[in-house]
Amino acid sequence: MRPMLVACWLGVSLLQGLALAGGRLPGGMVAWPGVFAARPDLALLLPLGLVGAAARSLRDLAACVAAAVAVAGAPVLACMGAGWALLARGDAPRHGPEHIALLLLAAGCVFPTQAGWLLPGLCAVGTGGLLGLSLSLRVAPRGLRPFHMADIAAMIAAMSLWARLPAGTAVADMRWGGTLIVAGCLFYMTASWRALRAPDARRVLTGLAGGTGAIIIMLAGLMLLARADDLPGMASCAQRTYLLVAGLLLAGMLAARALDVMEREAGALSLGRLGGLGVLMPRLSALFALALLAESGLPPLLGFSIIWMLLRLLASMPHAAGLAGEVPLLGALAVLGVGWAVRLLALVRIVAVMLCGRPRTPRGAGAADPPVRAQWGVLAAGLPVMLVSIWPGCWLALMQGAAPQAAGTWPDLAAVALTSPDGSAVLHPARLCLFVALAGAVVAVVRRLACRTPTRQVAGWQQGAPVVPPWMVFGDPLTQVGPGNPARMLLDMAVAGATRRHAMRAYALGLRLARRLARAGAGRVAGAWHGRRVPGPVALVAACVGALMFIAWQG
Repeated sequence: MRPMLVACWLGVSLLQGLALAGGRLPGGMVAWPGVFAARPDLALLLPLGLVGAAARSLRDLAACVAAAVAVAGAPVLACMGAGWALLARGDAPRHGPEHIALLLLAAGCVFPTQAGWLLPGLCAVGTGGLLGLSLSLRVAPRGLRPFHMADIAAMIAAMSLWARLPAGTAVADMRWGGTLIVAGCLFYMTASWRALRAPDARRVLTGLAGGTGAIIIMLAGLMLLARADDLPGMASCAQRTYLLVAGLLLAGMLAARALDVMEREAGALSLGRLGGLGVLMPRLSALFALALLAESGLPPLLGFSIIWMLLRLLASMPHAAGLAGEVPLLGALAVLGVGWAVRLLALVRIVAVMLCGRPRTPRGAGAADPPVRAQWGVLAAGLPVMLVSIWPGCWLALMQGAAPQAAGTWPDLAAVALTSPDGSAVLHPARLCLFVALAGAVVAVVRRLACRTPTRQVAGWQQGAPVVPPWMVFGDPLTQVGPGNPARMLLDMAVAGATRRHAMRAYALGLRLARRLARAGAGRVAGAWHGRRVPGPVALVAACVGALMFIAWQG
């Protein structure tokens, strides 16, 4: 069953690549407004096909099928596919309001003149679970779920919904654009904090994926602002950055595949029990570090190109002259910079513990790289990340469906560089990757010449201490990096521990009071029910009936 589904997904990916290269597929879509689209936007099917080909479990494959429905269908079918993606991830009881918001979004997209000014808010509520958005700082198992391949498919489904929002009025688009930019900055900061405080590797990746979802929200706000102010250059640049984020999801696919193999070889992925994989599993650790580097935003991989484009887009936002006009931009840049710093700290923590620390269990100490046959899948998942990072122009030409010329090449194939909205700055990722590779080669040669291996093995002096047990291959455990040491050390340098704990308690108290007020207000509204709980299907039917009544009244 599973090999057949994987083969089908590889076929879909190949056919989609041929279609984007200019080929034609036989047949077509059924023309039914609101359900089927005569010419859907199929650009996101290319990364989705790669994710489906790399999926290993039936739940991940089901999420990919639901995301394909969301990408290829018209508004009604797209919202249904997004709801199926939520069900495939196993979060149905927790995301009832999001399903209701998706139904309302489908009705609003079919009749945009009646509820067009509500669509960005409905899309934000409906795709919050798909993108991993949350303002909560909790990292408990109930507050932060582990990361799997189905989460990447869910993010692609959410991206397709954000890419097809119909145009509204200029005033509504301008207001929603600013709101989404502010919300994206806040979501980015909270997601970075959750990645920093996560107790295991999969939940760290969940926090990183939440930061990527926040970038999608910010780009949607920037596109709304560019559309409201009639800035085609800024809108085109935001769309290209949007497609680069779709390529960044392939780094999450690489990290998920690497974690699957690590979990099978080294046991549980808890940061309190895992360590030393950089020496015990060097090849797999190198691929995992490649995915983390792409997610971090450090040069030269794709995350840095996205951050560079995002900063250029924020700098080119229309704003008033004087200090009052610069304050919102400076505030957004400050919040984004703090979130990026916390994100880098989370990556330093996971690398220091998982790859550079010491093994804490006998099973972890006995881990080793799996056979070559088991590593080919992870290596194949890492190749698209490298290609997109070095030549993003080729990826954008493929995603935009550029028709081939007579010579058999895309028109944008030579334009592998990234350009700012105003055209004043150009980034060449290929040159940056070449420079980093040359610098790394020079460092490796100098280190090999300077640090020669001794011809005779000499036992180290233990100063009378007992010999280290054989499963602690990294020496004394008191001198090794622990799960909380890097983060706590750097946080204490910035903010005192007592002040940080006081702020966290005040934040938790504020959330508790807000929940109590919401429950009290809901209790007053539903006082006639005498404390009885309304079933989810009843609330869903009531919301649908209310939406239909609203549309009929406005129509």
